[in-house]
Amino acid sequence: MIKMLVCDFDGTLHGGAASGIGQFADYVHEQPNLRFVIATGRTFPSISLGLKEDNYPRPHSIISDVGTQIHHGHDCVLDVLWRDQLQSVWNKPVIQDVLEEVGFLGAINSRHQGDYKITFEGKLSQQQYATVAAVLEQNAIHVDLTYSHDWFLDVTPKGVNKAAAIHHLMNKHGLLPGEVCVAGDSANDTAMLTISGINAILVANHYPEVAHLSDLDNVYTSHATHAEGVLEGLKHWQHMAGDGKGRA
Repeated sequence: MIKMLVCDFDGTLHGGAASGIGQFADYVHEQPNLRFVIATGRTFPSISLGLKEDNYPRPHSIISDVGTQIHHGHDCVLDVLWRDQLQSVWNKPVIQDVLEEVGFLGAINSRHQGDYKITFEGKLSQQQYATVAAVLEQNAIHVDLTYSHDWFLDVTPKGVNKAAAIHHLMNKHGLLPGEVCVAGDSANDTAMLTISGINAILVANHYPEVAHLSDLDNVYTSHATHAEGVLEGLKHWQHMAGDGKGRA
């Protein structure tokens, strides 16, 4: 049985037809045993506003800032345990000082920054990405680098991403990978789409940077885009799990 659905927001749920969002929301509301979770690169204030733009289901939890913040429930209570784990492995001022020396990195827009995330905007070549990684390693700074949408470079604590946050929720709720379904469209979703044993959905409008994931046995690539594609994939995995027969 699928007990938790984790969805990226921009390009996965957000951006499609309003009718598709309505169909998705209606279906989720009809699943009393399904936890709906958002996992986004957006900051928490940004995703809070984004979820009000249309008829999205209200999430049980929100994973924001590329996995570095988690909020729970209708009152959006901060997961303090998760935050405390990050504090011990993150020194933002030192990281910023080192990366200021890398002249080709793009702009730092205040709207995209988080307490445990630094985001640069601008195109990077593979060699430039490798140079950033080398500079950090030379300065004994251990972080994760995620380059997505051919534009955003996210710097986060080592080992902290959407997948790590999902594992935290799985432990919190006593869920196995086979009871979880995740949906995404870009490189910052790669970690969660490739969790061992998880049921993954790649929406039809996915970025070329993640097209190779379609070859994985645990990834269902939908024919529909955005929310309609997530719903298609969810029904597929529910059917495969034996809890969706007759619903498709």
